[in-house]
Amino acid sequence: MTSINKKLEKIASGKPSNWMEQARFRRENKAWLKKSAIIALRVLKALKAQGLTQKDLAEKMSVSPQQINKIVKGHENLTLETITNLEKALGILIIKEEQDDAAA
Repeated sequence: MTSINKKLEKIASGKPSNWMEQARFRRENKAWLKKSAIIALRVLKALKAQGLTQKDLAEKMSVSPQQINKIVKGHENLTLETITNLEKALGILIIKEEQDDAAA
């Protein structure tokens, strides 16, 4: 056995890979994952601009630091309530509210 094979065996996991499921999930959820990533960037920019940590934001929102970590990774399917709480806690606008001309 070559040294490369030995190295590969050493680092290879014994578990089967679920990369196909992950790829399917990303393909099927592409639209909201993209929007979630945009929100994550806005949150990260606001944290940096305000000198806050993810832990600080978690405390402001009364959620766990793990929840904030999921949000800033851009993999969380956020509710409108969560988006609104992020906006309040950071003092930023994530969703622009447009008024219908007919309703005005």
